[in-house]
Amino acid sequence: MTKLRLVLFATGMGLMATPALADQPETGTRLSPPSSRGVNSVAMTSRDQAVGAKRIAECIYNRKGVLSRQALLAPNAQSESEAMSKLMGEVRCFGDDMSNDLVGMRIVQIPNDIMRGMLAEAALSRSNDEAAALRPLPLQQIYQRDWYAITGRHITVDEMGACIADTNPAGVLALVRTVPTSKEESAAFSGLGGNLGTCLRAGTKLQASRQALRAALADALYQRLNAPAPAPAAAAATAVEAAKN
Repeated sequence: MTKLRLVLFATGMGLMATPALADQPETGTRLSPPSSRGVNSVAMTSRDQAVGAKRIAECIYNRKGVLSRQALLAPNAQSESEAMSKLMGEVRCFGDDMSNDLVGMRIVQIPNDIMRGMLAEAALSRSNDEAAALRPLPLQQIYQRDWYAITGRHITVDEMGACIADTNPAGVLALVRTVPTSKEESAAFSGLGGNLGTCLRAGTKLQASRQALRAALADALYQRLNAPAPAPAAAAATAVEAAKN
C-alpha cells in the first residue's frame, strides 16, 4: 500500500509540508535535527492524528486544488499516482492550529486511499449546496464505476461506497461534516448502518477502519457529484448497442 509522507515543520509563521526522504537532509527550516529534539517529542493521540491529517489534507487542497481534483478524477492509476506525487511538493500552511510550542517536526504517513477521501471531503465542503441537492437513487443490483481502478481499495469497498452515495447521499454528507473520532461521527456512522448492510456485496465481510471507511464514502460521494455514472436505462441501451456491433 502506497503511503504519502509529509514532514511538518512548526515555525513562528506556521507550518510547512515537504516530502520526507530518508536520503535527503531537512530543507526549508532553521530548526535543529529531530535527534536533538527528542526530549521535546509529544505523542499524538489517535484523535489528534485523525484531526491533524484532515487539516493537512485541507491545506493541500487549498493550496493545490487543481492537482487535487486531477488526482481524484484521474482517468487511470498512473495519472492518479503522478498527481498524488506532485501534491507532496512544498506547501505552506499558515497558522498554528496544527502545531504547539514543543513539537518542531511531525512525520505523517497517510495511506493513499485515506488521503483521497480527505481530499474529497475538502472538495465537498466547497460544493456543499450541490452535494446537499443530490437525491437518493433507486438501489441497483450492480454498481460499476470507472474510478474503482484508481483508488487502491478493494473493489467491494468502492462498490459499497458507490451504492451508499447513490441511495443515501445525505447520510454520507452528514458523516463527512463531522470531526473525525467524535461522538457526532459515531452517530453518523450509526445512521448509515442499514446502508452498509444493504450495499455490501453478499457473502463479503467488511474489514476496514473507521477512517478508511469514511474515506471510501467521501470519495464515492465526490465521484457521484463530479463524475456521475450514466443513468441505468442509458447504460443498458449503450450495452445493447455495443453488443449488436
